[in-house]
Amino acid sequence: MTRILDCHIHAYPPEVFHNPRAWGEAHNEPWFTHCVAPVGKPTIQAWADTDTLLRDMDRAGVEKVVMLGWYWEHQETCEIQNQWFMDWHREHPDRIHAFATVKPSSGQRGLDNVNRCLDAGLCGLGELLPQAQGFSFQDDDFAKLVEVAVAADVPFNLHVTDPLIIGEASTIPTPLGDYLQLAMDYPEATFILAHWGGGIPFFENNPRVKKHLKNVYYDTAASPLLYDKEIFRHVTSMIGPDRILFGTDYPIMLHPRDSKDADFARMIQEIRDAGLTADEFDAIMGGNLLKLLKLD
Repeated sequence: MTRILDCHIHAYPPEVFHNPRAWGEAHNEPWFTHCVAPVGKPTIQAWADTDTLLRDMDRAGVEKVVMLGWYWEHQETCEIQNQWFMDWHREHPDRIHAFATVKPSSGQRGLDNVNRCLDAGLCGLGELLPQAQGFSFQDDDFAKLVEVAVAADVPFNLHVTDPLIIGEASTIPTPLGDYLQLAMDYPEATFILAHWGGGIPFFENNPRVKKHLKNVYYDTAASPLLYDKEIFRHVTSMIGPDRILFGTDYPIMLHPRDSKDADFARMIQEIRDAGLTADEFDAIMGGNLLKLLKLD
């Protein structure tokens, strides 16, 4: 039986989602506020407390999830979210796992908080976004975070944007070459590039690129908003199934024209219909993540 694990969801307590704009403004987090509660524009952001999350997981047959942090602009906000995650993981250790979020330029304070989170059972770092958080992969502070992650044997999750995305989107351009250089600079680290790596898997057809990406995984978060379901078959054929991780970006609305509710089940069914073999499906939907995070 396939074990289904979602490697990329987000979660906030009611104090945030009852009025996300007010909460974001009170904590001086303008990018978060713009993305989840834009003024005068519709949002694809839905919300769920932990009871709703667990209910939706059970309905779709999702065994475990990994909560990712937002790319906060202040270390204080990172620490607030990390505390939520530590509390929820402690309450539901078999169902809810989490990565620690951090503002890399926060220096020793950020390092100390990350170490505290890892000691409490969190199992990675991210989701991080340099363009929103004001840091570079070449910064000394980021290098120190990599050292912590390597020592703890945990991965980073990094947001990546497809450079050819069309239309208005709550996103920021992320030059793809930066991620190739990152993998080359830190071959001992493990990176998960969110949202299919913004298209980087397609460049693995170039053997001079592919050889540098052995430490890189790709998650499938928000895939129905970005690509046709055939991407599962295409990317699996190009790079194999072993570095693809199922993720939804829950509780974002993945099919906003049809439903205003968050959901796991429809995306899972779309992947079942994408033409994967049983072994490929099992690896992508949970097997790879179980091995990567050593959740067993």
